[in-house]
Amino acid sequence: MKSLISAAMIFTVMMAVLLPMRLSAADPKAGNGNADYVFTNAKVYTVNKEAPWAEAIAIKGNKIVYVGDAEGVKSQVGKGTKVVDLKGKMVLPGFVEGHFHSIVGAMIAKGLDLQTDDKQELFDRIRKYAKENPDLDVIVGYGVRFNVFPDQLPTAAMLDEIESERPIYFFGIDGHTAWVNSKALEMAGINKDTPDTAPGFSYFVRDDDNNPTGWIVEWPAELQVLGSLVDFNVEYVKDGVKEWLPRFSAAGITAVHDYGVLGIPAEEAFQFFTDMAAQGKLPIRIQGSYYWNDPKTDPIPPLKKLMKQFDTELVSVKSLKVNLDGGDDKWNALYTHPYTDKPDLKVEPIIPYDIVNATVERADKERINVTCHCFGDLAVRKFLDAVEMAKKKNPQWDRRPVASHATMVDEADIPRFAELGATYDTTGFWMSLDPLLQTVSTTRLGPERVQAMFPMKKIAEAGGNVSLGSDWPTGAYVSDYRPLLSIRVAVTRQLPGRDDVPPLGGKEARVPLDLALYAQTLGAAYGMALDDKIGSLEVGKLADLVVLDKNLFDINPHDIHKAKVLLTIMNGKVVHDELKLEK
Repeated sequence: MKSLISAAMIFTVMMAVLLPMRLSAADPKAGNGNADYVFTNAKVYTVNKEAPWAEAIAIKGNKIVYVGDAEGVKSQVGKGTKVVDLKGKMVLPGFVEGHFHSIVGAMIAKGLDLQTDDKQELFDRIRKYAKENPDLDVIVGYGVRFNVFPDQLPTAAMLDEIESERPIYFFGIDGHTAWVNSKALEMAGINKDTPDTAPGFSYFVRDDDNNPTGWIVEWPAELQVLGSLVDFNVEYVKDGVKEWLPRFSAAGITAVHDYGVLGIPAEEAFQFFTDMAAQGKLPIRIQGSYYWNDPKTDPIPPLKKLMKQFDTELVSVKSLKVNLDGGDDKWNALYTHPYTDKPDLKVEPIIPYDIVNATVERADKERINVTCHCFGDLAVRKFLDAVEMAKKKNPQWDRRPVASHATMVDEADIPRFAELGATYDTTGFWMSLDPLLQTVSTTRLGPERVQAMFPMKKIAEAGGNVSLGSDWPTGAYVSDYRPLLSIRVAVTRQLPGRDDVPPLGGKEARVPLDLALYAQTLGAAYGMALDDKIGSLEVGKLADLVVLDKNLFDINPHDIHKAKVLLTIMNGKVVHDELKLEK
């Protein structure tokens, strides 16, 4: 409860630092009775520090035209206005995903969901799925958890016992690993003589005789095998995208910061979304980035081409994503101190620091925002160093750098987020002492460093902007996209069903509810440089909002994920409707 008491103080500091003043109600002259929707008798949480709560909100077209009391909204009601009495239900800004993978998700989250902690159950699921789907040419799945195999990586031989005639391809929970059977390796032409795709970064785990074991690390090698099993194109992913989009709307997501397209050309992916938007079928805003993990390529020219080609209200490309390191499970995350279980290991960045520094400086000069996959605290530091150097060399502008994942941040670097105007983006689902952290991460880093993970509250208290993003479909222990679950874990630092496990970092590390809501709305929008358009409910902003059946401030924080999204409106259009407004 102590963290909840301090919530107002933190939230006020955050908003005062990052937001300009805005009006909380419509100009009285605008009360011309022509709103499309009026929602009244509601608990409207605006995420606007000037007027955090209201009773009513009105929408005309794709804009918010009124936020205020129930009496004042009457001036917005006309002959064609749909007036909805919400009877005390909660209204929030539409949830903004600070880190998401719209296309990659449709590629990974196919087939069998393998998220379980029980090894026997895992193999039973695989066996049952293979038996019940005899017509599948390729058996695919996702979500293999690392803690199920704490002492030995899974092997092709394990899968061969279940199915040896058809290829099997399962993504690990992080999306950066894959588990395949021997048939898949055979069809891809991978054997003891096959060179690794990107030595030291993306490779095939091998036995003592150099034979690939069936475990694959990082995207280049993963795609080398998967591309031999399926035909990669927009057709392969578009059905999956169309299947998942309604689920995002049902979870209240109205905007996503897409952290890069893999598997198919980025141009094809963003054109697909642009076409959907033109047809009125895209229920979320997508702001994309160019994914850069190859030091031999110059990312600026192709990024600028994408930025010019895709720049609409619903689909745009705005940023460069730099991939600096990997993760602790594979010993390729960058830390300021050695790995506990491999103290002599020297980890190199995926892209050399000098190339990162030069490229960030060039991007900054072009006024291109930069985001970073920074898993370890050394990666965070090096990214902030690059931002600081660019800031000193280039003219001042409203830059919005984002350090994403940032599972660890050295104490010395916490105040630098505010100093540099950088956003700390991480995943709420990861903020608990889950089985992965209890086993793999604790082995790699030791308990003290694990307990210091995800210092969102500290960064906010130091004045830095914070953002929540699920990184869907990838995860550490949980692969999920639902913002309410992410908020619940951030606020409690515990996973549902595991509330007997002490909160990660202790109770003092719990994120106050208003700060978590800020991070999942306006904070994420700030990291996308969209905070002037979305992220809060204010007159003149775009009409992105959700209606919940419960006021989150009135319920036990451990029940936040049980609240139900009843309505989602994106750009003034109803995209999820359990209130039957469009009946």
